[in-house]
Amino acid sequence: MGSLITLSVGRLEVDWGKNNFFINHSRLFLPLDNQRAVNLNEEEDEEDEPAYSRPLSSVVGRLELLGYNLEHCRGMYEDLACAMPYEYKEVAVSFDQFAKALKSVRVGRMRLPQPDEGYDLGEFTLDNILRDPQFTKRLPQLKNYSRKEATFFENMHPYVILRLLAENQRNLSEDVVWRYHDVVDGGWIEEDKLYEGLEDADRYLIVTEGKSDSSILKKSLGLLYPDIVDFFTFVDMTENYPFTGTGNLTNFCQGLARIRIQNKVLVVFDNDTAGNAAFQKVRALHLPRNMRIALLPPLPDFESFPTLGPSGPNKEDINGKAVAIELYLDLSHGPATTPTVRWTSYDKKLDRYQGELVDKESFALDFIKQRTLGPDYDVTKLRRVWDHLVEHCTTKS
Repeated sequence: MGSLITLSVGRLEVDWGKNNFFINHSRLFLPLDNQRAVNLNEEEDEEDEPAYSRPLSSVVGRLELLGYNLEHCRGMYEDLACAMPYEYKEVAVSFDQFAKALKSVRVGRMRLPQPDEGYDLGEFTLDNILRDPQFTKRLPQLKNYSRKEATFFENMHPYVILRLLAENQRNLSEDVVWRYHDVVDGGWIEEDKLYEGLEDADRYLIVTEGKSDSSILKKSLGLLYPDIVDFFTFVDMTENYPFTGTGNLTNFCQGLARIRIQNKVLVVFDNDTAGNAAFQKVRALHLPRNMRIALLPPLPDFESFPTLGPSGPNKEDINGKAVAIELYLDLSHGPATTPTVRWTSYDKKLDRYQGELVDKESFALDFIKQRTLGPDYDVTKLRRVWDHLVEHCTTKS
């Protein structure tokens, strides 16, 4: 029989291996996810065994950053259908049909998988998954599938399955569990060598103009989205500029474009006048596909913001003119004065003034020095920033 290692969500096993032949799924988890879980094939009174476990709701973000968005899942499905050997029947189920069927599946209601009985290729998927009522209620033709036809679905990458199952909100509370105890107990791998985590190619280098930007982004990521914190590393131009010349994002991007950097990079520009000017210059460059650029997102909150200029106090739309990372903080915390943008220089080419939040360093310091944020701290705008940046990382360039 050998030693088994499985990946499941709820009662559905989406991947399995034996002895030293298995996919390492540690990229889906953080080290703290090493817990204990019940073996799906055992009786209820059996002891829990070591396993990595995390709710599907918090695995989805990791899947997206690993490239398994819905568009990519469609491409993988269709590529696999085209690559099936000629002796197999043409796949009769389209991606849209398959995705719709998986969206209707309740993984907590599926039948428990049968113990390994020396299944041939396609048999486990056919008997334990495709013929389960949770699948056949949407695709009744699966009942009549042969082992060869089931082989297509057995060769589907398990992350495609997980991502499509996550479209059903009721599945999000189910745990994704990587049960590894058997292969460790069987001596096929040492437990402390099992967790590999992310590869360097999975991570994104976030590049900002200044130390305050990177500090705020790094801290807010850990507070708002701890499930994906290991996907990002940070560098700011004031201390870590790797090229000769002035330390600015435009030159940095030009340098990276020339050397065709292999790492994933996201360069973040302030949504002010200077940031928009730099963004337009960089966008005109021939950037490698693994390099993305983004402006901080415009928000309705900034459409009527207190300003101060030569003509005195006013309320104006500062989107695209004066929005830096400090504006996304809860400005009720920090200096007691009313948050105000002061207009400074004028850009003739863009025909607009450049603005800056008065005493922005104090607002930034107040945020950075806090170990935790109280319930009265409004993180809505910071969350919008990270949703915006993650979207840039996960959408096709």
